[in-house]
Amino acid sequence: MIMNKLKTAFIVTLLLGVQFAFSQTLTVTGTVTDDSGTPLPGASILVAGTSNGTQTDFDGNYVISNVPSNGTLAFSYIGFQSQNIQVDGRSTINLVLLEDAEALDEVVLIGYGTQKKESVTGAVSTVSSKDIVALPVVSFAEALQGRVPGIQINNSGGPGTDPIVRIRGIGSISFASSPLYVVDGYPVGGLGDFDNNDIASISVLKDASSSAIYGSRAANGVILVSTKKGRPTNGVELNYRTFSGFATASKKLDLLNREQYLEFGRELLDNAGATYPSRWSQLDTPIYAGTTQTYAETDSDYQDAVFTTGITTQHHLSVRGGSETSRVYASFGYFKQDGIMLGTGFSRYNFRVNSDHDVNKWLTVGESLTISNGERLNEAELGGRTQIQNIIRGIPYIPLRDPTLQGGLRAPDGADGTDPENPLRPAVIDRNTNSNVRIFGTAYANIKLFDGLDYRFTAGIDWNNFRNLQLQPIYFDGFAGRTENITIDQQNTSTGNYFSNQLNFAKTWGKHNIDAIAVAERQDFDIYTLTGNGRRLSNDLNVLQGTQAQTVSGTEGSNVIYSFLGRLNYDFGGRYLLSASLRRDGSSKFSEGYKWKTFPGISAGWNIAAEPFMEGVENLSELKIRGSWGQVGFEGIGDYESQAGISTNTNAIINNEEVQGAFFNRLANPELEWEVTTMTNIGLDLGLYQNRVQLSAEWYKRTTDNLILNVPIPASLGFAGNTIANVGGMENWGLDFSASYYSNPGTDFQWNVSANLGLFRNEVVALATESGSIFGGQNADAGGFDITRTAVGDPIQSFYGWKVEGIFQSQAEIDQYNALDGDPSTPYQSNAAPGDLIFQDLDGSGDITAEDRDVLGTFIPDFSYGLNFDSSYKNFYLNMYWYGNQGNDVYNATRVYTEGGLRLFNHGTQVLNAWTPSNTDTNIPRMVNGDPNQNTRTSDRFVEDASFLRLQNLKIGYRFPQDWLDKGLSGLSNFNVYLSGNNLLTFTKYQGYDPEIGARNNNLNIQGVDYGQYPRPRTILIGLELGF
Repeated sequence: MIMNKLKTAFIVTLLLGVQFAFSQTLTVTGTVTDDSGTPLPGASILVAGTSNGTQTDFDGNYVISNVPSNGTLAFSYIGFQSQNIQVDGRSTINLVLLEDAEALDEVVLIGYGTQKKESVTGAVSTVSSKDIVALPVVSFAEALQGRVPGIQINNSGGPGTDPIVRIRGIGSISFASSPLYVVDGYPVGGLGDFDNNDIASISVLKDASSSAIYGSRAANGVILVSTKKGRPTNGVELNYRTFSGFATASKKLDLLNREQYLEFGRELLDNAGATYPSRWSQLDTPIYAGTTQTYAETDSDYQDAVFTTGITTQHHLSVRGGSETSRVYASFGYFKQDGIMLGTGFSRYNFRVNSDHDVNKWLTVGESLTISNGERLNEAELGGRTQIQNIIRGIPYIPLRDPTLQGGLRAPDGADGTDPENPLRPAVIDRNTNSNVRIFGTAYANIKLFDGLDYRFTAGIDWNNFRNLQLQPIYFDGFAGRTENITIDQQNTSTGNYFSNQLNFAKTWGKHNIDAIAVAERQDFDIYTLTGNGRRLSNDLNVLQGTQAQTVSGTEGSNVIYSFLGRLNYDFGGRYLLSASLRRDGSSKFSEGYKWKTFPGISAGWNIAAEPFMEGVENLSELKIRGSWGQVGFEGIGDYESQAGISTNTNAIINNEEVQGAFFNRLANPELEWEVTTMTNIGLDLGLYQNRVQLSAEWYKRTTDNLILNVPIPASLGFAGNTIANVGGMENWGLDFSASYYSNPGTDFQWNVSANLGLFRNEVVALATESGSIFGGQNADAGGFDITRTAVGDPIQSFYGWKVEGIFQSQAEIDQYNALDGDPSTPYQSNAAPGDLIFQDLDGSGDITAEDRDVLGTFIPDFSYGLNFDSSYKNFYLNMYWYGNQGNDVYNATRVYTEGGLRLFNHGTQVLNAWTPSNTDTNIPRMVNGDPNQNTRTSDRFVEDASFLRLQNLKIGYRFPQDWLDKGLSGLSNFNVYLSGNNLLTFTKYQGYDPEIGARNNNLNIQGVDYGQYPRPRTILIGLELGF
């Protein structure tokens, strides 16, 4: 009895204590966002130690009642670090949750699905949407530069030009080595029409085990793009992003002014025994009728005239919302980038809508639609020369403009003894534009057949209408011109269709986890081209209708690929990992009997950190060894390359009448088949301190057999075209490294740093013949000889030419070299004179011939690297991004223009230090018109180390606190302003405009040859982000 009373008293006392404790409670409100200020809807807030909790709404706002004033609130959100916050009597608690380094990239996008990062056994790198939009660039590919080890991206021209993208080396000699791009499951040709702001994540599949699932087109790697989707909200999320700024040239060359040009010209012509141009004795005459300005008073700066300040602007508006059963994301974007050279620029409009709908428990349907319209103002190549070359050659005493001439521009004439083009013509008179309308859409239906097994049907269309319009009006510049207004209009219409049937299976038995897919798909592509050309005698109209001498031509092409594939992933307790895939593709492009090919891939991994015997190892989050092997293919050739070519460019006489004829101009290849690349990859992943420290290292090797090359056909056989055949081979190997560190999340100052490094080596192992070579780069203005050579045993496209030994200082020295072969009457170098270059006699023959050429360097760097630093202090943040190449060479053909002395054009100030009898301590040979010793021939004189380190982006910003927004701007959930600079600093010894050189006109046989490439601009931007 007494015990019962004691129990009752104890319970009453306990309840009174609990009641008293909860009588000191609060209602707490606040907002939960990520570190960019974006609200986190659905974040969980829980009173620690109780079941009292709530979730944030679509604006990231929350209200929670009955919170002890001295209690603790636990905040959590998927993919972010959980935090416990002491209430301390506060009624408002706003919180910024940081991405969890351990959960970061927890789910990785792989071919035809996703996979937990810890289970990935292939070489897969991921890039977040935050990194993608950090740079104001047209294509996401440019934003990837330096962020992923093993992927090389090179600028290759002005605004709107696709960069050169290569993953783990070079996969082809005759064809592009670009990777396969897959957007929301649909393989596409390129991504220049997509808005970077719509991208949710990117995965780069670098080895065969991960990319073999796309076998037929995966030889050069695969880039998977996932676009943003809708999500359940209580309303509508509205986000607006904009930036605007200006771009300028980051460097200019030192070119000769008027007086320096005349001094150089006299030396050049005197050494050749030539007379001076007649204008030189009449420089005091007016530059044109009606003006008092004379040639002697004119000093035109062609760089200042052509280089300009380009304005860059972007606007992007997105809407996101939905319920548990229907989710929608829609956006509209506008991007405009004026070039830093007159007559160049790019603009694009984008519209996107993505939606997903759960019709019932077993059926989900969805769609993705993108519509884009872009226009590019192309950089002109007047006279087949780059704008940079025309700028360098411009004569300083000639005015750029002349209102007395039709077109208003002026160029030198016969009185000046030279004929460079006026580089203003493409901006003032001519026009060359590319415009493109693209409609890209997919739709899917996903059916849950039973637990663990789904069926997914996907259909897609990719429609493009491309137009190149060239307008060439009548003009006269004082020397040359056009008497007819020429219009060239080319239109290409292409349609791609995609159909996929996919079964997905996933099952878990104890520690055994298995998932598998089986896919059957078809993709076809049709293209039609129509080109019209016409002329008229006035500049009144610029349309083909009504023109004279009209010509019309057109082409038609189509191809189709059928594919069957499967993949099996297995892991045991997260420790032992295995993945295997098999794909069989059939392409219409290849010969009968060779259309089908099978591509296997297999990989395995051992997660040592998950082993029971590693439980006692402190601070070890991940330790995984993985390896893979697989084969992938390449079929990026023309639609009908295996067939005989027929030309109708001839006539026949039948019954004494001339009729249309036809003839075979190319041999068929009945054995043309796939290129096959075999890849091996070994990797190690290490994570420490809950993955706040992450390290990864990989070795790889890729060997390409059956390399498709042009096989020269003797002209005596009567065939004008070359036949392609599987006669080559190439090998790449390399190393990839990456490391990252995330700071302690419990401080106001947050920072993380990541670095990556990649290197590869390339060797050609087979060509059509063992001693055969493929040459490229020959250009009369750059010395007149081949610049690159591809040969067995060397890296692809090695720079190839003569080596300079010095400069002849006297005739006696020339005579000494002439006698090296034992016969003083035979010249060592024909036409050599004091002041000319001495080239090395590598074959010991006693004279300089083509046999004395050697490999001079390669455009392939020793290694490429990137360094990223992100930091924040309270509401301020700073991002810094560096990128560099080390050990790559560039053949600087612009130095042939600036210091070659090949002909009478303007040059750089270097020629003022050219060899003369009184200036012998120099490395620049004498200036002599016509270059009789061929000092400008391809040589190591023009090969430069183009290593560089570039501050690619620096961004400083401020996110306004949510409580400020609540007080002054109700309904605004994010207010972010920033200042950004791109290409702010470049450390390099390269003497040209920019050390990052791609390939002129996308000719990949001359990559790394600088004929005057459009330089990368320096850009300053101010940006604003708003969320509602």
